[in-house]
This record gives sequence, structure tokens and C-alpha cells, in this order.
Amino acid sequence: MVPTSELLLYEAARAQHVQEVIEPFLKKGGIVLCDRFRDATLAYQGYGRKIDLKWIERLNHLSSQGIKPDVTFLLECPSEVGLKRALQRNRTLKQENEERFEKEKIQFHRRVRKGYLAMAKKEPRRVKVIDSRQGEEKVFEKIRKIVDDLIGSKGSRIQRFK
Repeated sequence: MVPTSELLLYEAARAQHVQEVIEPFLKKGGIVLCDRFRDATLAYQGYGRKIDLKWIERLNHLSSQGIKPDVTFLLECPSEVGLKRALQRNRTLKQENEERFEKEKIQFHRRVRKGYLAMAKKEPRRVKVIDSRQGEEKVFEKIRKIVDDLIGSKGSRIQRFK
């Protein structure tokens, strides 16, 4: 698949999802959690695939109807570590057909990481960088504290389910 087609497919899927699921839920006062959204497109298609960042930002704005996350968690680690984890996840979940990005050269993954770190530097109040090498429990506790602070809880409102 050519990079432009990939980008447009992601943006089209996002537009549909925002229109049908996210926007109606937000209008009801709901809180939405996504494991990938606008930042992922900027990192992977912009920095990784080298598509014009300004063009992607305009498409992101259009496809998400201007909705931007209040917070983004960047689970940071060296590219080699992240790639190894992704390949292991795919094997464990028997998702070998989900290896399109994992088959990219390490330089691609380094560009993606660089992109995420650039976003974090540009918007440090929104993009929270968490060292993912410190273990699942510590990562979970850091995320829970940020979410609890964001929603103004007096105790944990989120729980971890395995």
C-alpha cells in the first residue's frame, strides 16, 4: 500500500468513528479512551512515512471534527525495545497478519519515536511521557494518577483488569 492511501484510510476510519461513536458519547458527558488517535497518525504517517506534517494536521482536524485529546500517554522506550514487544504481542495474540509496521526497518521506528518525542516537547502539558521500561505496575500507577487528577477524583476511579 502506498503511504498516501494508508493515510487516507486511517483518516476515513477516524472520521466514521468520531461521527458515530466518539462525538455522541462526548455530547452525553462521557469520557473516551483510545489507544491510538491523531498523534499516532502524525507519528507513523508523518514522521515514519515522511508525509507532509501540515497536511496530516489538516486531515486530522477534519477527520476528528476538531476533537483533540486532553491527554496523551507516550509509553516511551527505545525503538528496538518497542519493536520487540510488538512482535511478541503479535505472536502471543496470534496476530501475525498485524505485522505491517513491525516489518518496517528500524530507521522507520526511530523516526516514529522521534515524532512522538517532538510532539511531547511541543505540548508537554498534554503529552505525558512515561518510561515503559519501569514495569507494568509502575506505568499503570503513573497513568492512574494522571487520569485521576484530570477527572478530579478523590480516589481511584480506574481499576486495572488483566
